[in-house]
Amino acid sequence: MTHKYLFISALLLCATLVEAKCELPKGEKVIIGCSTGCSLVYRMRLHLASLFTGIPVEITDMSKTGEGVDALEKVDAVVVPGGEDIDPRFYLDRVSQELKTYTEKNLKLVEFTPEGSFRDPYEYTLIKSYSQTPRFEKMPMLGICRGMQMMAVTEGIPLYLDIKEELGIENRRNLFDTIEIEKTASLLSSLYEVRQINGFKYHHQGIRMPYYKMNKEAYPQVNVTATSHEGKFAEAIEYTHRPAIGVQFHPEKSFPEASSPLFNWLFNKACEYKNSH
Repeated sequence: MTHKYLFISALLLCATLVEAKCELPKGEKVIIGCSTGCSLVYRMRLHLASLFTGIPVEITDMSKTGEGVDALEKVDAVVVPGGEDIDPRFYLDRVSQELKTYTEKNLKLVEFTPEGSFRDPYEYTLIKSYSQTPRFEKMPMLGICRGMQMMAVTEGIPLYLDIKEELGIENRRNLFDTIEIEKTASLLSSLYEVRQINGFKYHHQGIRMPYYKMNKEAYPQVNVTATSHEGKFAEAIEYTHRPAIGVQFHPEKSFPEASSPLFNWLFNKACEYKNSH
């Protein structure tokens, strides 16, 4: 099924060549770092974006080049890809005692994995360093699915442990959802000419929206800029202090109308960042 979506996306993408807004000096490439290695699907999609923006790219696994600031200094943009569940301990100390108690009693809903045990501390440190270090204030970041969730978690925003168990909505696995882009001014709304897109989904967790809304003043650096299911799911977040977008859907497996604006933005911002150094 995945290969089918990729094949269709590639065909449709080939019909819509996008001119780059930024150019690099001859022989230069943007270096896009995947926080812990991008799978073949991600690498294919990044190379397609390189082809159609005209911006040459080198893709690197940041987890093999260093941690935190050291890893960030070696790239021009960051992709935090999808993956397994995030350990709640990375946000539990920053939530209410009531939610902390509830979460600790329901840890059976979390799918703990070796991948998560490695990625959690690495990506938490990486995103914190990106967010707090002044010299990275113009570097772009794209978080995808788990990547968006970790962008939220580093700001102290808690997650649903399991959508089906807590909301009574089927977990989103190998399907498309209709995503509503908020009408308010945002980077996301500036990238899309339409207010609705269809995104490929594979997740069973997500930002705990009622808690986020109730405590919005505690998260001044995060805005939710797209939702689905009548606002129950956060589908996109943006940092207010960095060129950073997180999306709950998988643009690397979505059709061009949903994916191309994000990847074109990432490449052009990476190009601008590289040219500024």
